[in-house]
Amino acid sequence: MSAVDSPQQRPPATGSVGSGESHGASLAASLRAAGRSPLALGVLACVILAALSAVILPTVPSYDPWSWIVWGHEVFDPHTSFIVNGGPSWKPLPMIFTTIYGLFGGAAPTLWVITARIGGLLALWGTWKLTSRLAGGGWLGNFAGLLAAIGIILTGRDDQAWYYYFLHGTSEAILVAVAVWAVDRLIDRRHLQAYLIMVAGGLIRPEWWPFLGLYAIWLWFREPAFSRPAMRLVLLAGLAVQPIGWFVPPWVTTGQPFLAATHAADYNGHLGSDVLRSILARGVRDQLLPALILAVVAVVITWVRDRNKTILAIAAFIAGWWVVVVGETLDGYPGLERFFLPAAALTTVLGGVGLAELARLVGGLAGSLRRPVMAGAAVVVAAACIPFTTTQISIARDDERFASQGVHLLDTLTQAVAAAGGKAAVLPCSSSFTAINHSAQTALAWKLGVTLQRVGTSMRAPGVDFVGPKAAQIGGPAKIDPRLTHAETVATAGPWRVVRLTDPNLHHSTACVGR
Repeated sequence: MSAVDSPQQRPPATGSVGSGESHGASLAASLRAAGRSPLALGVLACVILAALSAVILPTVPSYDPWSWIVWGHEVFDPHTSFIVNGGPSWKPLPMIFTTIYGLFGGAAPTLWVITARIGGLLALWGTWKLTSRLAGGGWLGNFAGLLAAIGIILTGRDDQAWYYYFLHGTSEAILVAVAVWAVDRLIDRRHLQAYLIMVAGGLIRPEWWPFLGLYAIWLWFREPAFSRPAMRLVLLAGLAVQPIGWFVPPWVTTGQPFLAATHAADYNGHLGSDVLRSILARGVRDQLLPALILAVVAVVITWVRDRNKTILAIAAFIAGWWVVVVGETLDGYPGLERFFLPAAALTTVLGGVGLAELARLVGGLAGSLRRPVMAGAAVVVAAACIPFTTTQISIARDDERFASQGVHLLDTLTQAVAAAGGKAAVLPCSSSFTAINHSAQTALAWKLGVTLQRVGTSMRAPGVDFVGPKAAQIGGPAKIDPRLTHAETVATAGPWRVVRLTDPNLHHSTACVGR
């Protein structure tokens, strides 16, 4: 029996009043200790930095987050219907937050971007922490962790890049945090925490489901703590919330429970004729090439040296994730690079471990000069990776400029809506319709305070068209039915023109066509 568990170390029993005071004091002390723990302080730091980022960095949601913000607003807005349709794929976890943020009115978009950035910062911290511990700690482990965190920032390409996701409030930044923290909690045998983190991951990407299910089965049969009824109820609830979260809201609002899967399958992802080759290439280039090579080095060295099962298990998870993504892509899903992000993040972690192990291997050959040679080897390997990062660094810089331009375009869109007379003028009747550049559809729905069904990306009937410049942030202007030949500009703001389109051959009333 340890000293902590021994009877002598326990506080003596007292009367009922004293006992209550003792328990209260103990609970208060536990809460204070938890508040001073490195984990709590780290989370608090991420929250503060994310909030500051909303002031320092360009802050604007991209297409998908705008839809979650619109849907979250609809839940409590008595003037609109909650309908999960007309936009991108449904995701349950972001909706938990955006539904709450819908109560805060115009602050909802910024609150969501801050939330996503908290996840992004947790991902960087978790990557450093996990890499450092797997690499053996010390200065070498910390150095490897720092390089791995930088590798996460440089993960992906163009609008599939991690930094793009961080700036624009997408769920992928949170997804990386889920991957690294689930592994970290597993290593610490904090199984409940690991399981709940994986449950959250399953509410962002369904690729988590096979791993979540296998983990639940293992916990049910092999982990004694989960033999209690309350813990088993947690396991079942974590599994049940997946189909409920993904399928019930679309089913209730549209009658289509598999709407998210349908939207995903409808987008081909530009894979070309050789789908397998394309998806494998995307998986390879999602992380920096040196990270992928060094990850293999980490697996080989740690297995040959001491049969390290932890590193091997992480590698097996990465391989399993690839199998799931490739399999669903061959089944007709788009296979975007961002689908590989959890695997890419853990590959980057193993890449940091590989750098540390390679440096130790070289240092071990130097005898009494082991430490300086090891340090020199680590720096040399890190320097050799730099040429592979220049393109990604340029992309990250472009992402910030891209986001700033997006802020300007959507700010001036707000001005265009006001100049056109707002919702009452643009959509005077329940049958009125408006359109806009493709990628600005969800943002316009938010600014007008309407469901996504009221805003299109093509003018198929008389209505009001918000015409913006052809730009990557907002896409090309809406396609116009050739019968709508009568065009009248009713407002302008910055690069936006608000045009009233009608068909001169129609003799019915145009009272419901916006102005």
